[in-house]
Amino acid sequence: MVLAGAALAAQAETGSFTCVAGSFADCSLATSTLSWSWDGLNFTVSNAGDGYVSEVYFDLSGGMAASFVGGTGGDVAFYAGATPSALPNGPVTFTADASFDSDAPGGPNFGIDIGETGTFQITGASLDSIDIGSLTAGMHVRSLVESSASVVTLGVPAVPEPETYALMLAGLGAMVFVARRRNAR
Repeated sequence: MVLAGAALAAQAETGSFTCVAGSFADCSLATSTLSWSWDGLNFTVSNAGDGYVSEVYFDLSGGMAASFVGGTGGDVAFYAGATPSALPNGPVTFTADASFDSDAPGGPNFGIDIGETGTFQITGASLDSIDIGSLTAGMHVRSLVESSASVVTLGVPAVPEPETYALMLAGLGAMVFVARRRNAR
């Protein structure tokens, strides 16, 4: 059982966020101090800097569901149904299928502060869900330099390396050479 957990942890994916709304200073701070990890079931957000993650949003594909499972480093608590219900100034392609809020009306902040993490369980997903775009997470980060920022994870589409293009062109050139040589006979 321990080995299975170690193997799963070894396959975990990690990344940073891309800012979609906020001032340059707020975006710079949020994207340089927040990070995420994903193991195919648990999506964990880590905060290494100022500000706090107050709302979390997930754009999910069919068959997926999200729930908050816990945090580390302090009082981290989220409840389902964020206010606002959509990622503030998020991209039009981002649909909040599941949202979570840490700031109960009139209550204290239980968001992800400096040195804390928050983990959300995503059922029905796979390890490559972020890469292929079937799972996107968005965060609203408050108490930054000027105000707040909205950040998202973006799947990294497979982009061929220049070497791949060179090999492909060399192969195509070889095929043309063979075809012309056959026609010359």
